[in-house]
Amino acid sequence: MIQRITHLLKLIQVLRERGNWPLIRHSRRQLIDFILCREGMGKRSLPAALLHGCRLLDGLEVIVWRLETFGFLFPPEISEEQKQRLNRYL
Repeated sequence: MIQRITHLLKLIQVLRERGNWPLIRHSRRQLIDFILCREGMGKRSLPAALLHGCRLLDGLEVIVWRLETFGFLFPPEISEEQKQRLNRYL
């Protein structure tokens, strides 16, 4: 349980440091649907989605990888110029 709390705090820190905030603001509904497992093949009820999220917090790397894959997090080695180029179509 303590590990999940520390992973949640680390996830918040990663979001503050590397979060793609223009995309998050633009696609807020999509991010909420992603977190609550409302779309796609993995649709879940709210309690099942919360349990799934709790289990995902056991491995922080998986959540960070998924957020990077969908563009909600920038890779760690990206420059400001590249960030602006990625978001120019928003």
